Amino acid sequence: MLNINMVVSLIIFVISFVFFVYGKIHRCIVALVGATLMVVFGDLRGFYTQQQALEAIDFDTLGLLFGMMTIVVILRKTGFFRYLAIKGAKFAKGDPWKLMVALGLITAFVSMIIDNVTTVLLVAPVTLLVSDILGITAIPILIEEVVLSNIGGVGTLVGDPPNIMISSASTFSFNDFLIHLMPISLIAIGISLLISRFLCSSCLVRKEERVREILKMNEWDAIREKAMLLKCIIALIIVVVLFVTEEIHHLRSSFIALIGATITLILVRPDPKEVFSQIEWPVLLFFAALFVIVGGVDQAGFLKILANGINRVSSNPVELTLIVIWLSFVLSSLIDNVPYTAAMIPIIKHIAALGVNTSPIWWALAIGVGFGGNGTPLGSSAGVVAMGLAERTKYPLTFGQWLKYGSIPALVTTGVASVLMVIGFEWFS
Repeated sequence: MLNINMVVSLIIFVISFVFFVYGKIHRCIVALVGATLMVVFGDLRGFYTQQQALEAIDFDTLGLLFGMMTIVVILRKTGFFRYLAIKGAKFAKGDPWKLMVALGLITAFVSMIIDNVTTVLLVAPVTLLVSDILGITAIPILIEEVVLSNIGGVGTLVGDPPNIMISSASTFSFNDFLIHLMPISLIAIGISLLISRFLCSSCLVRKEERVREILKMNEWDAIREKAMLLKCIIALIIVVVLFVTEEIHHLRSSFIALIGATITLILVRPDPKEVFSQIEWPVLLFFAALFVIVGGVDQAGFLKILANGINRVSSNPVELTLIVIWLSFVLSSLIDNVPYTAAMIPIIKHIAALGVNTSPIWWALAIGVGFGGNGTPLGSSAGVVAMGLAERTKYPLTFGQWLKYGSIPALVTTGVASVLMVIGFEWFS
């Protein structure tokens, strides 16, 4: 039963979300106001203290973002992204659709090994530059990259933070994720690209005059600082190796990113003021405030009641699986999937204690929170990062654009995954 704490915390969250969508006030300001109201109300009512608000902030995510942003800012100065932009445009022969496929597939498969936020931080600047050279809007390609990064992350244990949490709670191994979720992830990648081909046919038009201009360009002329570029590549290689071998050394992803940023700063020795002035501070503040808002909703008890309701709706394993997929899809489109996953884990354990085989329910949770992150730009960290990067261009990413290019693939891929889980229910059991 809802109480005053749940009702008010939900009102704060919903109003904040409405302003996020409305877009007239910068989402960072809205999030900070919402977080302040949540903490003040929670502290007065005694269900959400200042200490709990601080603990709700995922500093792993913030550290990861800050570290990778630092590396990207320095790498951008070398001209490397412009080199890749020209090289990519020439490889695709100026065809925006081929460019979307190439960059999208790179993003998807890299996200299976490295977290999707880092992948988007590295690929998005290239996308923006290539699109500018071709004279097209970068938004559809940027959205498709985020969508495919989230889909790709579902396919492996290390591709998405909720997968790591689910593995710990369910004892599923790395190979279990490859066997059960990688096929669905690969099918969803193909479906998303086909849908995007249809949705983006009118805006991804090849411009012959730009193509001729690009083919004449020498990509090596874009490299301004070769020595600096080499140092940045060394730092990135170290970061990638540490990410891939994370199961061996057990370093947190945020610490790995900060190690990479530190190595880059030591090797390059740039002006710190210049570097840090280009960090996307509004994105970091938005994340911190959003974690505080969601933490308040969680501490009020709403997420737990919602999760408990699942068990009362149906005792049929197939129905429970479908309920978890779609409930997770909807909620992960609106709120960060990490606290939602944390709230669902004890509920699924409780269902298991009743004698229900919960293996398919665990897989349903992984699919729902992973694909659900594509429902809105706020559903995943990668989406928020993409919005922040797009704000610095002449083509800002709006909610309306996301609903057109991102939400439709999200719904269709989740629907297909649901059908596949029902057909192969014994396999997932």
